[in-house]
Amino acid sequence: MIAVLNGTKPLITSVCYVRYAVKEPQACARFVSEIFGLQQVASQDGEVAFRSDDRFRTVSLSRDQADGASIGIEAWDDAALQEIGERLRAQGFAVRPASPDECQQRYVQSALLADDASGNRIDLVTRPTRSGRRYFPPRDAGIVQFQGVGLRSIDHARDLAFWRLLGAEVADWVGDIAYLRIDHLHHRIALYPSQRPGLLYAAFEVEALDQIMQNSYYMQENQVKIVQGPGRQPASQQIFLHVEGPDGLILSYVTGTAEAGGRPRPPRQFPPTASSLCNWGSESKGVSELGAQS
Repeated sequence: MIAVLNGTKPLITSVCYVRYAVKEPQACARFVSEIFGLQQVASQDGEVAFRSDDRFRTVSLSRDQADGASIGIEAWDDAALQEIGERLRAQGFAVRPASPDECQQRYVQSALLADDASGNRIDLVTRPTRSGRRYFPPRDAGIVQFQGVGLRSIDHARDLAFWRLLGAEVADWVGDIAYLRIDHLHHRIALYPSQRPGLLYAAFEVEALDQIMQNSYYMQENQVKIVQGPGRQPASQQIFLHVEGPDGLILSYVTGTAEAGGRPRPPRQFPPTASSLCNWGSESKGVSELGAQS
């Protein structure tokens, strides 16, 4: 069962943003907006920001390699944030309160800044800013919301312990790839064993299969590298298309992710084979974490 606060409320509720540190912000910005289809919004402190739904921003790009990369996880409230901080410190994870400037930079009311065992930077935040204006993209890619992330992990056991302390639970396994559930969907976070840490991909939900196929042909026409897909994950039934822009930036269109049923079940184990990662037959091109592990 997902961990809750005071018996009723979940500790964390969503993956609310990703912050990338890139070498070529302008080239990446063109890819994110004009090619992938996110709406660029006002920039601040050297960060270029983008929207994908009613949130004020869900993606930002910065040259700051020291503090420009992190993943935003929304906590229920400050009491949940305190509980999370106590749990992480008790298990030896690095965590500290964010300064007012760091909260303002992230457009949140309060935050704890933590590192998982791999060194991935995780921002645990409350009240991320929403926008009163509708999301209006530069092209009709069919995006309806920010869906989740894939993370590289070099210390899989300890990284899994980190997410379990936040309340996530494993929905299913493919080899040692863990699909983590934090709400009604099969998963919002996937942990991929890797030789290096970092964000593997950020995924955005589109309306239906039609938009997956339309975007696939659009990427081919614009000579954008498709690293995998269109495909379907057997475990989650999620239909996906992973594409790669400048600086190795991988963004994904997804749709059809299964919802968790009302009846609890243990996580299922799928073998580390290509057919466990895509039952349509697509294979990863050049991104080892998205391929079969054996």
